[in-house]
Amino acid sequence: MARPKRPVTPLADLASLIWRVPLYALPFAAFFVLVQGAPMSQAKGFYLVSLIFTFFTTLSIWCTAHFIAPRIEAWRENDPLKVVQVSGTYLLMSVVGVMAAAVVLNFTLIPGFISGMRGVLLILVYSLLFGALFLGLSLAVNFHRAAMERAGSERELQLARRIQRSFLLSQFPSRPRVEVFATNVSSKEASGDFYDVVTPDDDTLLLAVADVSGKGVPAALLASMLQASLRTQAGTVSSPAAMLDSCNRLACQRNSTGQFATFFLASLHEPTLTLRFTNGGHNFPVLLRADGTRVLLEKGGLVVGMLEGMPYEEESLVLAEGDRLVIYTDGVTEAANATGEMFEEERLYALLESAPRGLSAEQLVQRVIGGVRDFLGETEAGDDITVLALRVLPAARP
Repeated sequence: MARPKRPVTPLADLASLIWRVPLYALPFAAFFVLVQGAPMSQAKGFYLVSLIFTFFTTLSIWCTAHFIAPRIEAWRENDPLKVVQVSGTYLLMSVVGVMAAAVVLNFTLIPGFISGMRGVLLILVYSLLFGALFLGLSLAVNFHRAAMERAGSERELQLARRIQRSFLLSQFPSRPRVEVFATNVSSKEASGDFYDVVTPDDDTLLLAVADVSGKGVPAALLASMLQASLRTQAGTVSSPAAMLDSCNRLACQRNSTGQFATFFLASLHEPTLTLRFTNGGHNFPVLLRADGTRVLLEKGGLVVGMLEGMPYEEESLVLAEGDRLVIYTDGVTEAANATGEMFEEERLYALLESAPRGLSAEQLVQRVIGGVRDFLGETEAGDDITVLALRVLPAARP
């Protein structure tokens, strides 16, 4: 994970600018040599003059960037002309810097540099020209720096997306009594959603869906750590509550970012269709019974990574032929359309309860994804959407 960048202090920024001053002075020295038609033998003198102008202009822009512009931006936070005001301030301060350099030259290297009103007007014209050129150069450098930072952020997001995709199943276990399918639809921002289906033995199926708070690489890494913990315990710990407690301890001990995760974990014993589950602050999964009854799986405890040592309660129930279980993340219910209206739970329940009973687990998942997409219209989802469905198949006939 990339280290967070520290804010640039005014002194550090000034030091960074000062060592560039001799380089910045070169094009301006060449400009004055060409304008004056001076021989190359005088180039050194023009360079020295340009060096002084560049130093004072740099100093004025530095003062503006750290002490004046931030106040204007805070004062004019919602003003549409804020950019014009800030740019005008930079230009004005550049002129002040150039005039200060002219005064220094007048009393040191070039006595009489400012002579009479004509000289003052000439210096003022050069101040505006010099200030505009230097401001343009500074803005170009800052634009390049910002573009590089954006490129770095995009690379980080791409890395986070690759991390996410790497631990999401694309092939699901084929079982005689149940079928399972899950998918994740990524938003622009990488987040920490993950799902998993683990078969620790021939009779057991572990189902997990989690959503880590935050975005980017930190969220994706915490998600991968939780999934690794889940898979490590899968063959040795039979209780979902005990497994989630272990994941919680790990997250609390290694969580320096203050992140947490909602986590639903269930264990299905296939021969008896007994489902044991615990819910760590996650959206309540929906169990649709074959008779039309809706059951929400709520029993559990706090989100994972919030508080070490808090117990997780566990509940069990027996599934029957035709039952369907849907586990999802808040990217479904909190999806907001162009008017700001959210998809919400009731719309999800209605969508599931109206689904034909013969839909496969995959078709049921796609029905949810399609319903959210239809609701959003042209609006892009603001968060990852993860849906896992389990359907109990008819028993094999002798």
